[in-house]
Amino acid sequence: MTRKDAARNRDRLLTAARRMFAERGHDVALEEIARAAGVSRTTIYRNFATREELAATVFADNVAQIEHHAAGLRDQLDGAVKLFDFVLDLQLDNRGLAQVLSNADLQWFIEHARRIAACFEPLLDAGRAAGIVHPVVEVDDLMLAISMGESAVATSDVARRDDRHKRAREMLHRALFTR
Repeated sequence: MTRKDAARNRDRLLTAARRMFAERGHDVALEEIARAAGVSRTTIYRNFATREELAATVFADNVAQIEHHAAGLRDQLDGAVKLFDFVLDLQLDNRGLAQVLSNADLQWFIEHARRIAACFEPLLDAGRAAGIVHPVVEVDDLMLAISMGESAVATSDVARRDDRHKRAREMLHRALFTR
C-alpha cells in the first residue's frame, strides 16, 4: 500500500468515526467504524489500537480545525461569536467523543483546552472592545459555556438532542454576547 493510500484510508476512518460516534454514540465498535469507512478490520487496527485512540485523534483534529478557523477570524469584530458557533457545531457533529474520552489523561485534556482558550483570547478582546461580547465575559466563562454546550448534546434521543442544542446555543449566546 502506498503512503497516499494509507493517508486516504486514515482520513476515511476519521470521517467515519465522526459520523458513527455522532449517530451511534460512544460505544460503537471499531469494526463498525471500519465497515462505514470501507476498510478492513486490519486497516483500522493498523491505524488505531483502541476506540479511545481513534476518538483522541478525532478530538485532536477538531482542536486543529478550531485553531485554523480562529486564525481566519482574527480581523473580524464578531470573531468570538463565529468561533463559538463553530465549536458548538463541532460538538454536535462529534457527539459521543467526550464519553469515549472520559478516561483520557487529564493533562492531555488540559493541554487541548488551553489551545482552544488561546484561540478565543484575542477574539474576545476585539469583541469586548466592539461591544459584541459582554464586558464581563472572560475566556474561562467561554470555556465553561462550551462545556455546557457539550452537555446539551449528550442525549441519545436525536430529536431532543437537536432541540436541546438549539436552546442551549440561544441561552449561551444571550449570556456571552450582546447581539
